Amino acid sequence: MAHKLKAVIDTNLFISGMFSRDSVSAKLQNHWINLDFILVTSIDIIKEINRVFHYPRIQDRFHPKEETLRRFFKLIFRKALITKDRYKTDRITNDPTDNKFLACALEGKADYIVSRDPHLRNIKHYHGIQIVDASMFIGKVEGK
Repeated sequence: MAHKLKAVIDTNLFISGMFSRDSVSAKLQNHWINLDFILVTSIDIIKEINRVFHYPRIQDRFHPKEETLRRFFKLIFRKALITKDRYKTDRITNDPTDNKFLACALEGKADYIVSRDPHLRNIKHYHGIQIVDASMFIGKVEGK
């Protein structure tokens, strides 16, 4: 059996994947739901996603229903590899909150971190983990 890719997805891709059906982030989310790759995430990342879903600007723009969010988080707990937040790093100094994605990827032995965030993307590689945008990662998942 071929190695299934493991990836950490950053928060903004989760948020946009939930609300825009035709976007690259929605396609990324569909690949995860179909188990085309293994989503690696952490309790810290899940808490951040939940917090962002409840931002007033997100609530006002998209009006997410609590039931939809509950189903989304159930899916994460069912279909993702969730790390225990045991690893810490201080590699990113401009926005230290982004370090949780690096730490999660290390702890979960991810192949990729998928992000739009320049603080992460500018690193490109972290301890053998590639940091790429969603389009590039989807190409890897689809074998292109």
